[in-house]
Amino acid sequence: MIKDLKGRRVLITGAEGFIGSHLSRRLYRLGARVHIIVHPASSLWRISDILDKIKVWPVDLLDSARLTKVLHKIKPLKIYHLAANTDHRRILSFFDKIFHDNIYAALNLLQSSTWVDMDCFVNTGTCEEYGTGNVPFEEGQRECPVSPYSASKTCITHTCMMLQRSFGLPVVTVRPFLTYGPAQGQDMFIPSLILSCLRNKNFKMSPGRQTREFNYVDDMVEGFIKASVTPGAIGEVINLGNGKEHRIIDVARMVKKLTKAKIELQTGILPYRPGEKMHFYSSSSKAKRILNWESKTDLEEGLIRTINWYKAHYDRKR
Repeated sequence: MIKDLKGRRVLITGAEGFIGSHLSRRLYRLGARVHIIVHPASSLWRISDILDKIKVWPVDLLDSARLTKVLHKIKPLKIYHLAANTDHRRILSFFDKIFHDNIYAALNLLQSSTWVDMDCFVNTGTCEEYGTGNVPFEEGQRECPVSPYSASKTCITHTCMMLQRSFGLPVVTVRPFLTYGPAQGQDMFIPSLILSCLRNKNFKMSPGRQTREFNYVDDMVEGFIKASVTPGAIGEVINLGNGKEHRIIDVARMVKKLTKAKIELQTGILPYRPGEKMHFYSSSSKAKRILNWESKTDLEEGLIRTINWYKAHYDRKR
């Protein structure tokens, strides 16, 4: 039960990131004793409002000795691993760095976690592990990663499954589908579009006929938490998504309308990405069955909340 998190020690990596910051804030409000591990060079602007309410540990996840010492001190009941190098570039020369950053960080954390009495390790996978597979994406289908990033995540997913099967490590992998909301990075589609509207700048985009699903960040956070408190989730890979397709051009028009912007949506100025999948959405039946979870926030309502946040913060140069 989510209420059982009150007073419990939890650890989050990647808490300075988009989803991680919302998860940290939500866990604090649930009464959990929140500890976060962040890279020493990280900016903590997304969680500046709760820094005095949580415990921050500046640790490089690649430093296994330091990491093990810190976990011994924290003794978390639950670990939420969201930290990752999320560079999505499809560049072969980038392969070594992505694999080193992501796989060794995850392995160090998994190995260190065996020394503490935790009851759940939530590994964050990615919907991109499905790559060029058939939609709707289901957890049982074979992964088809299309980038060094998605390949590294697929490797971590299978490592987690092996550790659970062979060594009984209480691991669950969640695969978040496209997520949006306040404080997302400005290089992502929805934030960059909102900012163009608020700054009265025309928006260059592809023809926009590809479809994607969009999940509001608060719903995604609840999925992470439910995965961590549901015993039946251990050993599973679970999609977190709503499975509702929206054409990119239709979402762009909705944002333009909600912001009352007079800009031009310059469709077709940018090409589709090489090998871009025209339909990309999840099957959410497993999350409903095991976690009793659904991504419920209506797209328009979620966009209104997000637009309002950027109206208050968009002039910050992040």
